[in-house]
Amino acid sequence: MKKTTAKDIMDPDLTSVTEDDLVHDAVHVLYSHNLHGIHVLDDDWNLVGFFSEADVLKAAVPTYLEVLARASFLEGEEELLVSRFRAFGKKRVGEFMSRNPVFVEPDTDLMVVADLMIRKSVECLPVVEDGKLAGMISREAFCEFLMEESAGGADGKG
Repeated sequence: MKKTTAKDIMDPDLTSVTEDDLVHDAVHVLYSHNLHGIHVLDDDWNLVGFFSEADVLKAAVPTYLEVLARASFLEGEEELLVSRFRAFGKKRVGEFMSRNPVFVEPDTDLMVVADLMIRKSVECLPVVEDGKLAGMISREAFCEFLMEESAGGADGKG
């Protein structure tokens, strides 16, 4: 039986943004493509970072000191959150993305992929070949693969 690798289950969709894109635009790409995070590439398609919903929340939610500094911190917290997001949306992705993202190569064994996803608490892993983004593996795709393989194995096909 052929060994299954990252390349076999990766999604070749290369939806991405650059460091210079506005956060507002990157968030629009996230939600229009139903993604939890997106790859950040340079002009040569090299992976330079990852921008996720967690990065959005970290930037939009006020710090404890910011809340305390407000005269009436129990009222208007939603307004503060929205206004912070408006200001944050006008900044560049490069200011908020996670740098040096964890990635795998196309020939990476699935056990290594699973281990990285669990240990690094990532929802998706970029697949990089020769320094360039080749695709990505989501937890959803990984679990779908496992379910399909187990179903095939139950009736003797897999």
